[in-house]
Amino acid sequence: MSPGPFSAETQAQVDRLEAAEVVVVVPRCGTVEGVRAAAEATRAGAPDLRAVIVHPNAVDDADAVRGPAGSSTLQALPCRLPPVSGLPLATDEARVLFAQLSVIGGRVGAKAYAFAGALPEGIFPATIQALVRPVIDAQFDLVLPSYARHKFDGLINRGVVYPLTRALFGRRATGQLGVDFGLSGRMLSDVFDHQNGRGPGASIWLLTAAVEHNLQVCEAHVGTFLPPFESADDVSAAVARVLGSLFEDMERHAPMWQRVRGSQPARTFGEPSAAADEPRAVDASAMVESFQLGFRNLHDIWNRILPPATLVELGRLSRAPIDRFRLPDALWARIVFDFALGYRLRSISRDHLLRAMTPLYLAWVASFVIEAGEADPGAVQTRLERLCLAYETEKPYLIARWRWPDRFNP
Repeated sequence: MSPGPFSAETQAQVDRLEAAEVVVVVPRCGTVEGVRAAAEATRAGAPDLRAVIVHPNAVDDADAVRGPAGSSTLQALPCRLPPVSGLPLATDEARVLFAQLSVIGGRVGAKAYAFAGALPEGIFPATIQALVRPVIDAQFDLVLPSYARHKFDGLINRGVVYPLTRALFGRRATGQLGVDFGLSGRMLSDVFDHQNGRGPGASIWLLTAAVEHNLQVCEAHVGTFLPPFESADDVSAAVARVLGSLFEDMERHAPMWQRVRGSQPARTFGEPSAAADEPRAVDASAMVESFQLGFRNLHDIWNRILPPATLVELGRLSRAPIDRFRLPDALWARIVFDFALGYRLRSISRDHLLRAMTPLYLAWVASFVIEAGEADPGAVQTRLERLCLAYETEKPYLIARWRWPDRFNP
């Protein structure tokens, strides 16, 4: 018999848990004060529900979750949590986390699971409410976060992940690189069973898993994004990590996404909050210079991935003055598609391919920053919607190249 996901001591604590509707995981609440803050947010966000708060085992103090007058609506479970840093989920981390949640949920009869991955100061009553209520009240299976962000935040998600997955799988849900999510028991069971068959190194994109199993997806406003970890990764490493995982998922689910046309909005819960859109200096000229250097030094590599017509357009862009530096949406969408195809075909080393995309990504960011300039948040959202529509419009190009990579010559 394989060992369970808990030590004998933790399993004994699990066995003592009483019935609860919700399991709330707060991996960054590693102090008594942090656990207390999460408990207060849970109590205020779901006052009519009994909950188990699963927190790091550095804290083992039941008083941290006790409410006024000895309230027993919350229970604490300290345990050794995997180092989950947000979405997508690394397979090994997810295997441990889902196994833990399955055991806990089975013990208490949970109906919903909330993963609040922010630092304690980023976990609010509205966060817990937003992650739990759509599952409890409206029978959704997956709740993805919708964050209030500065217009120049989260550009890997805005420029690649969201528009690409929207075009592929037909769901308009923006929070696929978030640190918060909610799950139903059905989603937990389906994803846990499904992911056990994945190869080493593969990541789990929850949206893809939900679409694959025909589960109900929504998103919820959860306030301002507070990153849970300080990261020293450079842009190239971040692009390689996110897009490598995304391209793997894309290859794995090709039969599914080739049947999808258009996209449908996801139902959204909660009230949006406005991020402080303070003035922020972004050096577009440095990014343009990185692209120009890449065009000179990586041309031979790009030539093995991108069709001649795209290289001609990039050549024109490399000579454009900064005030007229614009990377067209359709061109950017085709570049992303071509790199996904190159990844699948192993046109070059996958690591080299992903890192060769960095100057192109910086060109898109520079173009967006220059164009967005003084635009207000509403105008920025309109601009990003045009980008998403370009991905959807260009999808037949992707399908044709994917199905007939040797015959299709743009």
